[in-house]
Amino acid sequence: MPTLALTTNKAVADIPLSAKGQVTWYCTELTGFCVRAGTTSKTFYLWRRVAGRGQATFIRLGRVGQITLQKARQDAQQLIGDMVGGTNPVERKRDVTADGMTLREAWQLTRSEMKKKGRSQATFDDYGSKLKHLADWLDQPLVAITRPVCRKLHTGIGENHGTYMANGVMRVLRLIWRRVRRQHPEMPEPPTMNVDFFAEHGRTAVITDWPSWWEGVQQIANPVRRDFYIWLAFSGCRAGESMSMQVANIDLENGMARYPVTKTKAFEMPLSDYMIALLHNRIADNAEEFGANCKWIFPSVTSATGHLQEERLTAAEPKLFAEKWSPHTLRHSWITLADQRAKIPDSHARALVNHKPKRGKHGDAHQGYVHVHIDDLRISQQRMTDYLLALIEPKPGNGNKHGGDVVKFQQRVA
Repeated sequence: MPTLALTTNKAVADIPLSAKGQVTWYCTELTGFCVRAGTTSKTFYLWRRVAGRGQATFIRLGRVGQITLQKARQDAQQLIGDMVGGTNPVERKRDVTADGMTLREAWQLTRSEMKKKGRSQATFDDYGSKLKHLADWLDQPLVAITRPVCRKLHTGIGENHGTYMANGVMRVLRLIWRRVRRQHPEMPEPPTMNVDFFAEHGRTAVITDWPSWWEGVQQIANPVRRDFYIWLAFSGCRAGESMSMQVANIDLENGMARYPVTKTKAFEMPLSDYMIALLHNRIADNAEEFGANCKWIFPSVTSATGHLQEERLTAAEPKLFAEKWSPHTLRHSWITLADQRAKIPDSHARALVNHKPKRGKHGDAHQGYVHVHIDDLRISQQRMTDYLLALIEPKPGNGNKHGGDVVKFQQRVA
């Protein structure tokens, strides 16, 4: 443990850089004051215990050349006085950073700003589900979330809940942190900088054998879930938003379905003739099975909400199909067919599945001048339905060997 009188600039300048690692030179005149010499630079530190108890800690004062020796000694003397009185300067600095804001308070701030931007309830619910993985941190000071613990948590979530969830949790934390940092610029970079995100691969699966898919979906025993999957295939809508569809938002006479709460914004979707018949029959069957006042399009007697809440196939149902698929695969398939096969205008496809139009900073300025009309959207919707029906053999309502509640265009099948 080398020592010397760190009282002159020459004494500091004469300290040699280390050939390897760091060497700490302690001052003989001011207890705990020291200089750490690395391979490329030297830094002033104070080594001290709080109130003479516990483990001593190194407190960084500043790099030699960036602060003067006089300033470093003054700061060290001030800290020594605080620590003798029982104050931990490391904890104090942490507490005053961002006014000691907790993660819960930071999320409330971020949430209020998101509301101003019109973010949907679905987005808040998604973020809220991810914040459950940070439950132990919610009432801690935000800056107590360090890089090492952040990295450890990310790894743990990935092992126990999946890599996509782990990445999503870290993205939400990063979003919250950056919003608070705009208000408190003294905060450090987000601790997620120490996270190596798991690799993610975009979904590429689409339905390629529609006759086989149709044959499989007709064998699903639950007629509500069966119609739910058919609805997703013919509408391209999001599964989570479709499960809570209400009869009050369906206008069969005018062929319109309204989604009041979505991932982006509320929208109205024109219906094809087959979609109208599907909803008409579903509502009629619901009245018989669940009562005349059933308000859901896809009701469920087992869920707390009264409507479907689980979008996935049951454990036994995947074997009914030749291809592996999920409800979100049906959305990918609809959009792919619209773009590659049916060739409906891109602006129509985006509107029908409630995607944002191509415009803005990185978009095509010309697209901002395209304003689609509901009648034109209805034509494109019908074109998509006709194309899907042409892919399905045997066609719905034309002697399907499995029978059941297969929907014809404008009439019920007994």
